[in-house]
Amino acid sequence: MARVLVVMIPAEGHINPSLGVIKELVENGDEVVYCCTEKYRMKIEALGAQFKAYSFNEATLLNNPDLKPFELKHPYQFLYMVLKKIVQRFIPDVLNLIENETYDYLIFDSLIGWGGQILGEKLGIPTVCSTTTFVFVEPLGFDNQLKDDDEEVKELHNGIMEMSQQIASQFNVAVPSLAELSGHSGQLKIVYTSRYFQPMGDKLDDSFVFTGPSITPRKDAPSFSSESLHALYKQAVYISMGTILNKDLDFYKLCFTAFHDLPVQFILSSGKDTDIEPIADLIPENFIIRPYLPQLEVLQHVDVFLTHAGMNSASEALYYNVPLVMLPLTSDQPRVAGRVQELGAGVIVDKNNLTADVLRNAVLEVLGNASYKEQAEVIGRTLREAGGYKQAARAIKDFMGKQPLSATTISSLE
Repeated sequence: MARVLVVMIPAEGHINPSLGVIKELVENGDEVVYCCTEKYRMKIEALGAQFKAYSFNEATLLNNPDLKPFELKHPYQFLYMVLKKIVQRFIPDVLNLIENETYDYLIFDSLIGWGGQILGEKLGIPTVCSTTTFVFVEPLGFDNQLKDDDEEVKELHNGIMEMSQQIASQFNVAVPSLAELSGHSGQLKIVYTSRYFQPMGDKLDDSFVFTGPSITPRKDAPSFSSESLHALYKQAVYISMGTILNKDLDFYKLCFTAFHDLPVQFILSSGKDTDIEPIADLIPENFIIRPYLPQLEVLQHVDVFLTHAGMNSASEALYYNVPLVMLPLTSDQPRVAGRVQELGAGVIVDKNNLTADVLRNAVLEVLGNASYKEQAEVIGRTLREAGGYKQAARAIKDFMGKQPLSATTISSLE
């Protein structure tokens, strides 16, 4: 039996893919200690894992403007954010939380980046990176909108170098090169997609294990009758902008204008903390609105998903062969949307040219053209065949089987 430390960023798209893996590890006899914010305690403890809450809380993550998702114009912006807003604040907190404890290996969120390598080095244990978006085959994978000789870029570069030196000194570890900071930390990388869906997946080595989405029942999801989706109309469209970017009432009003007269059932997940009351009188008869929906169940009964194209949401839709209309807003969403469109499983609508007609035409295009559904099925098949959380747990077990026995493991065998 191994003792496992899991450290995750407090976001649904990062937490949910890990749940099946943790459940499988616990059922296989491992002792799992999961670090996240208090909000996720019940969800994690229900899996049989121990839970530790760190003080780097979700309010800090969501309310600090420097930590909110943003449009990347140069890779250095991402590196700077990770170092200054996550590694510098997050790693000391986690180390204090687990002081004097021993573990056999670490599973850490890919957004922690180099911080995961620091944790593994300080604990003297192997590291597994939980990667919930596409891997950056080329440096960070972004098309630079800022040139390397731009003054802003030079300042970012200098800031990155200075911070990495400070952090390395603080934790008594080697100063990483820029290439090492830009690369993927973790001796083993669990990637929750298929090698087919991953851009340039054939260029990645065997340390990247593609397992597809980690699809597990979510006990906290509300019940919902799928019969209501097709009671009045043959086709149904699901609308959700994720758990962070779902409070834009103007966007919802635009949807009402675009779709109110279509013979299609629309079901909209507005978000637990979104106040719909100001637009309640505008809701069309062909709309069902709920603050929170069992997304996995809903996706099995709809024809199109209108989404922000977050990796988790896009993968879950494709897993169930649902084509997409995508409104990418920030972070990795443009990259995910671009890959879906490249493979023919959906269309992108431009956030800077968003009108009711643009939305309406995009949804009608995907509803009316069978090729989008066909290509969604191609991607979906590769995601399902990748093996999911069971394959992830097997890959971790195989990886650990090749590592020297730790003091914890030796003690448990005596």
